[in-house]
Amino acid sequence: MKFIFVDAENIGLQKVSEIEATLTDKVFVFSKHESVIELCERKLFQVFSCYPTGSNQADFHIIGNLVGVLASLDTTQKQSCEFVLWSQDNALVMAFKFQCRLHKATCFVTLPSKEITKISVVIEKATGSDAKILNYFKRPRLAESVRAMVQFEKPDFNRVLNEFIRKGLIVRAHNNKKKWVLKTSVC
Repeated sequence: MKFIFVDAENIGLQKVSEIEATLTDKVFVFSKHESVIELCERKLFQVFSCYPTGSNQADFHIIGNLVGVLASLDTTQKQSCEFVLWSQDNALVMAFKFQCRLHKATCFVTLPSKEITKISVVIEKATGSDAKILNYFKRPRLAESVRAMVQFEKPDFNRVLNEFIRKGLIVRAHNNKKKWVLKTSVC
């Protein structure tokens, strides 16, 4: 069984219309827009629109409902369920994944965050050696080991590395702060 949470405020009517669900799936859509509400009524999705108007209010409501559902299930039920988020809001994605990990539940995010999409475009536009360096950071690595692989002089490599860090393309690895990894590879 799937519990699908949809941040319609973030993804819009077009993406909401693309959601495919079975009769046993629970689809929770969060939106105050009349067109989204009408679509959800036709698709038999449950709509939540009774939250305060303001910045991140739908996100808070999504996490609150997620925690409510997670808390209502026992361990065996959680293992047979999937929790799916439709959003491109990086902060909401992080909160959603955190709550699922905390409750030992399986979760998926169906859309890349807007930030990851921007990073992917930057990587695609990167020229020869820069793209080569970025590809080495698809998994966590020491900066010095990447420098040795690409055979750059230290000052040139450090300049490129610092530029990647400044642009937010690479970050410290979660489990080893000495290593760097592409931001798109971080969970």
